[in-house]
Amino acid sequence: MSPLILAEDGSHFDHRVGARVHQVLPGDHLVIADPDAAVCTLLGSCVAACIRDTTTGVGGLNHFLLPGSDQSQSARYGAFAMEVLINEILGQGGRRERLEAKIFGAAESISGSHSRSVGSKNAAFARHYLETEGIPVVAADLGGTSGRRIYYFPSTGMVRVQYLAALESRAAEAQEARYRKTLGSAPVAGAVELFG
Repeated sequence: MSPLILAEDGSHFDHRVGARVHQVLPGDHLVIADPDAAVCTLLGSCVAACIRDTTTGVGGLNHFLLPGSDQSQSARYGAFAMEVLINEILGQGGRRERLEAKIFGAAESISGSHSRSVGSKNAAFARHYLETEGIPVVAADLGGTSGRRIYYFPSTGMVRVQYLAALESRAAEAQEARYRKTLGSAPVAGAVELFG
């Protein structure tokens, strides 16, 4: 297989989906308006909300680790991650009444003290947040024990979900564990609830 070649915008061509793909890491988000591109992330107990304007095709996804609180000023926490994603879609011409969401992840696969119930709390938070905001959830794939690789095409709303084999699931767990370790050292404004 040929080496990975990144475009100027950080995207790369992914043969698995036959399209240009933008990678989103834990605690981040990305909104695109490109009909030929997808947004991709690797999930363990984290959740990704895929949100788009059904008319313009502007949309993207976030990748958050913990529900957090509305006062949290960090995209690592769900409340802020949702707000940032929605506001960016609206800022690029989306309309709130035309938004739809699909939500993925929340596996209970991470080993260690944070493993149990983090995924289910993330899933419950995502559903509740979108319901409160009046954004319909038109598809969801949450829970289980396998990690997932999500490819989201905002222009059409299509999502391709790849369930990860044990080795890749462990890689997703390791990525989230590394990210979780940074949470203790990075300053965050507002109240934060950590689950033990």
